Amino acid sequence: MSIKIVELECDAGEEILKFPFFDLSDDLLCVINSNGDFQHINGSGEKILGFRSSELQQKSFLDGVHPEDRFSTREQLAQLSENLGAIAFENRYQCKNGDYKRLSWKAQWRGSEHLIWAIARELSPVPAQSRESLHPAEDYQAFFDLSLDLFCTVSFDGYFRSLNPAWEKTLGFTPEELRSTAFIEFVHPQDHQSTLTEFVKLLQGCNTYSFENRYRCKNGDYRWLLWSACLGRDRQYIYAIAHDITERKYAEIEGDRAYEETRTFVNQLEVKLQSRSLAFNSAIYKLQNEIAERRETEKSLEKEREFLKALLNTVDAGIIAGDAKGNLILFNRSIRDLYGLPDDSIPPEDWLNYYDLYQGDGMTPISPEQIPLKRALNGERVNKEEIVIAPKVGEPRIAVASGEPIFDEEGDKIGAVIVFHDITESKQKALALQESAYEKNELIQSLQNQAEQLQNTLQELQRTQTQLIQSEKMSSLGQLVAGVAHEINNPVNFIYGNLAHVNDYLADLLKLLNLYQIHYPEPVQEIHEFQEDIDLDFLQSDLPKLLNSMKVGAERIRQIVLSLRNFSRLNEADCKPADIHEGIDNTLLILHNRLREKSGNLGISVVKEYGKIPRIECYPAQLNQAIINIMTNAIDALETLKGKEGLSEKTPTLRIRTEWLDNQWVAIHIEDNGPGMTPEVKEQIFNPFFTTKPVGKGTGLGLSIAYQIISHKHSGELICNSEPGQGTEFVIQIPLKQPPL
Repeated sequence: MSIKIVELECDAGEEILKFPFFDLSDDLLCVINSNGDFQHINGSGEKILGFRSSELQQKSFLDGVHPEDRFSTREQLAQLSENLGAIAFENRYQCKNGDYKRLSWKAQWRGSEHLIWAIARELSPVPAQSRESLHPAEDYQAFFDLSLDLFCTVSFDGYFRSLNPAWEKTLGFTPEELRSTAFIEFVHPQDHQSTLTEFVKLLQGCNTYSFENRYRCKNGDYRWLLWSACLGRDRQYIYAIAHDITERKYAEIEGDRAYEETRTFVNQLEVKLQSRSLAFNSAIYKLQNEIAERRETEKSLEKEREFLKALLNTVDAGIIAGDAKGNLILFNRSIRDLYGLPDDSIPPEDWLNYYDLYQGDGMTPISPEQIPLKRALNGERVNKEEIVIAPKVGEPRIAVASGEPIFDEEGDKIGAVIVFHDITESKQKALALQESAYEKNELIQSLQNQAEQLQNTLQELQRTQTQLIQSEKMSSLGQLVAGVAHEINNPVNFIYGNLAHVNDYLADLLKLLNLYQIHYPEPVQEIHEFQEDIDLDFLQSDLPKLLNSMKVGAERIRQIVLSLRNFSRLNEADCKPADIHEGIDNTLLILHNRLREKSGNLGISVVKEYGKIPRIECYPAQLNQAIINIMTNAIDALETLKGKEGLSEKTPTLRIRTEWLDNQWVAIHIEDNGPGMTPEVKEQIFNPFFTTKPVGKGTGLGLSIAYQIISHKHSGELICNSEPGQGTEFVIQIPLKQPPL
């Protein structure tokens, strides 16, 4: 017989709505397509976020992630692949009412369907700092391997996932043999139903603390196991510990058998005593001369009582019996030891002075009416009732009491008998095992906390490293640009400022020359010849044009210098309103040398589609850095068109479009018609030091720095849309006003 409790994955092509536990789960279950959009979400997800399924299917998964968590979430999702398995991460997710909830996610990439399957659970306001590990930590592998108890994890499909060596020592099966067969196949047929019932309870979140069943060994025998199990925090596996209680069970069975034999013997003895008493009484009335025989009979009875007493004192279980009136008529030495009674003979009515009785919790006192013997005398059958006996001298003992009333042949109640089994040691071992498991979980949790802190520290160091590189680069570039602009600006201002005077002086000289020509039309021969040599008429018409051309050139140099100074903005480190279009124009002016037509290169056509947008609050110098990094990557991509079949015939075009979104955000679209990117490259472009350029041509920091400037510094979004052969579009979305820190 084999079972399959839960089917974790649907077959290829099977609709997600046919997945049996999709809408039964209390957690958020969803499916995300390769574009990052929601494709399916269950009812619990709608309740947690407040959106209807149709509303979520119109949104991207990253749209709802808190801006401060998008970078880390994108990095986690970038790790998904067909070979790496599931990932786990946390973030804050926006609900329909605008609030954010902290969610704990687990996700897995299904490469065959190009889908991401994810499950999320809502965390408390203070996020949990740990997650349950699927495998024991290295430091605790020794405890896992050396334990005499049976440790295991079980998948929802009913198969073992991991087992410690104690399984092979106890059952004889190798771990491979156990994992290859459903666990229910090893359970005794009579225990199948109860075991499956307990398994379903675990799937529903109810922990198992004490459950017994019989497990088959390799030699065909069965061993009794006592189970403790719980559902993992990631709700993917069941964690269980089994303790071999075969010897104890056999002892209990042997005790029950001894009790039954004793009870039969007592019944037979009572019948025999009654029979002999009747015979003895009859003999008194009939045969007065048989007194001697009666004395022999009494001696015989006394011997039988002594024999019974000796027999009862050799039994490990405590036995106590009372008559119909509640008087104690039978008890053995084990009862005295269990109750802490002295060896001296004391009347039963004084017994309560030597001990206290409590219920199984060890704290709630047992009233006289709840004493097992009293209950049996009242006609109740007592079945394995756990009590705590606390002697005045000595340690408390835990016992299991079983018993029932005794009836004669006519059905009249003549007394009751109770059998006690001391289970103190087994209880102490169980408690010690629970404490050990708790301490192990605490240590594992501590290590997981440290690992998570180290991971967070590493990520922070990477971000800090990138920011330092960016800061140093911007500082050096700003100083260089500002210095060059200053040095160029001084001589240009000198030239530009004197051009007006030169123009006035030239006009006066030309006017004077005209007056000479009017009043002295016939110059001397030497002047006439010099006029012809210098072509005076051409010089008079071309000289003003030459001065005007010099003025235009000087003005062009002044504009370039002004653009360089505006781009560097060394005196604008604070957040302030700025004109986005001015920053874009300055950037294009700086990149003009790479955009213009060169020999053997048609140049890059720039199309500007500026929308009507207001000034926005930003860090101008840093925003200019992000824009120039994106444009530089676009120009690099367009320069690769040359020589590529099917792409070289395109006119390289850089399209820049701005728009105003919802009166709260501004969007900048920078689009090229270059070769585009593959999904694998697209997933990593924002990672620091990732580059597809040849060695020496790129550092892999341009887009990473742009992403940090826009996402972290400006609380915005940097979105990349690209397909191979279809070009690439970067969309910068920035709020009009920066949120307060």
